[in-house]
Amino acid sequence: MADPETLLTVENITLRFGGVRALTDVSFDIRRGEIRAIIGPNGAGKSSMLNCINGFYHPQEGRITYKGQTRKQMKPHEAARTGIARTFQNIALFKGMSTLDNI
Repeated sequence: MADPETLLTVENITLRFGGVRALTDVSFDIRRGEIRAIIGPNGAGKSSMLNCINGFYHPQEGRITYKGQTRKQMKPHEAARTGIARTFQNIALFKGMSTLDNI
């Protein structure tokens, strides 16, 4: 049985676009209360990994499990219902509003 403190498990994820491998055999766990970061240079696969987790992309290999449920071919709106969603960078700030209000 999986550790109940583990919220997200990424196992052996491989994502290809034609002959290009964006992700190869990526694995990690995130436990309750942890804060993690995905860092790397441009083209390293950071956005591709997040897009696999949130359902925008479907990896050719591997498995993603969130709160004990395998996320196979989940659509983004279905992923959002489970508590995982994505927002895109938007550098258009509203003048006259505080940083917090812009968030």
